[in-house]
Parts: sequence; structure tokens; C-alpha cells
Amino acid sequence: MQIQAEIEDSTHLKLRQPLDAKVGSVIILEIIEPSERDEFASGSAALLERAYGEGEPDYSEAGEPI
Repeated sequence: MQIQAEIEDSTHLKLRQPLDAKVGSVIILEIIEPSERDEFASGSAALLERAYGEGEPDYSEAGEPI
């Protein structure tokens, strides 16, 4: 099972989806350092989400470019 998470502080993670694990299960983490390109892409996506908001339709699969 692979689940992505963001570090909120030195003792807390914010999971991107729920864990399918029993209480008391042992979880092993692997830290992958983001590349500069990854940071740019995720920052750009976050700014677009903030600019268009939740009520905006998803244009990613809208069809042919203008």
C-alpha cells in the first residue's frame, strides 16, 4: 500500500487519503525529497486551485484548446 502525506510539523503528517490499517499497526515511512520541478508544479497547482475555487468546473478534460 502506498499513501502520500505532507509533513505538517516534526510529529504530524497530513494524509492525502485514509489508511486501510488496523489500530496498532506498525507503519514504516520513506521520506522522498521533492525536486525543484516538483515544488514548482505543486505550487502552481495550489495557486490555480486558490484562484478558481471549489465551485469552478474542472477544465482539465474540456477538449480541444482554443
